[in-house]
Amino acid sequence: MNKIYLSDLVKRFGGELVGEDILISDIAPIEMVKSNEITFLVDAKYKKQLENTNASAIIVSVENSENIDIPKIITDNPYWYFSQISQLFHVRKKLPVGISKTAVISDSSTIADSPHISHYVVIGENVTIKNNCQIYSHVIIGDNVTIGENVIIYPNVTIYDNVKIGDNCILHSGVVIGSDGFGNARDNKKEWSDIPQIGGVVIGNNVNIGANTTIDCGTFTPTIIEDGVVIDNLVQIAHNVKIGAHTGIAACVGIAGSTTIGKYCQLGGGCAITGHITIADNTVIGGHTGVTKSITKPDLYFSVYPFSTLKEWAKNAVHVRNLDSIYKRLKTLENMVKPKTNS
Repeated sequence: MNKIYLSDLVKRFGGELVGEDILISDIAPIEMVKSNEITFLVDAKYKKQLENTNASAIIVSVENSENIDIPKIITDNPYWYFSQISQLFHVRKKLPVGISKTAVISDSSTIADSPHISHYVVIGENVTIKNNCQIYSHVIIGDNVTIGENVIIYPNVTIYDNVKIGDNCILHSGVVIGSDGFGNARDNKKEWSDIPQIGGVVIGNNVNIGANTTIDCGTFTPTIIEDGVVIDNLVQIAHNVKIGAHTGIAACVGIAGSTTIGKYCQLGGGCAITGHITIADNTVIGGHTGVTKSITKPDLYFSVYPFSTLKEWAKNAVHVRNLDSIYKRLKTLENMVKPKTNS
């Protein structure tokens, strides 16, 4: 898209246009925007930057819309609005329609209309790939896999056997879906024996999975990622985990086996979630927080030890280690000085 009128944006995405109906050619942050482009304001603390902006228009909330003289689109969610306009001007590139001569596809597999299959893709037995999928080079797809419509799979993704992927999903480079869950048993000699993982993975519609993320195969029943989940890079999701619809997971989160994460949750970067627990819908967990038991009440949870110099940390760690004994001594002192009541 080259240019679009503000009124056309309102027709597509809602909101209220205040001011002149002009053509805009792109969208950018306040400090980077150029003439004939639109910007957006999410936080009032950045409003002062508008004094020197080159923006020709702005997306803004009602509470931040006063004393802005350029044309504005007023909406209750400027950041979402920004994402929609950005998609108009910055469309993902598409592979050409067709199947590369270097792709290896089993005769038992079914490829629907308008395939975009690049070089050195390998597709196993009994695979179904629906309309308008883009599969980039060096993707490996195992047996008995089903992939919905309009799915984009970037280079070097590996999809193991018995995986189901819904419509409109995006899998970024290095993603591994359906590798063995960490299922092992020890004998009397404390030596490990592998437990076969045969449950597969089921991924819903409109799921976005970041680079080098892994989602393990379930043991007997599938690992489940519901509709609308967004997952950042370098996330580990173990076997038999269930992620509820529209949950967002930031980079480097690790979720242990058989845990259920509710719908509309947000997991900050580096969270560690133990296995066999449940986290309630709409829960927010701050970055680097360790969750060791179920959360039944949605709230913001945060447990990171504040960073400090090594010298300060070492001193504080001693006190943390002694908290239980300090508490017991304090209770003893309280009992000693507690006034006696008349009988």
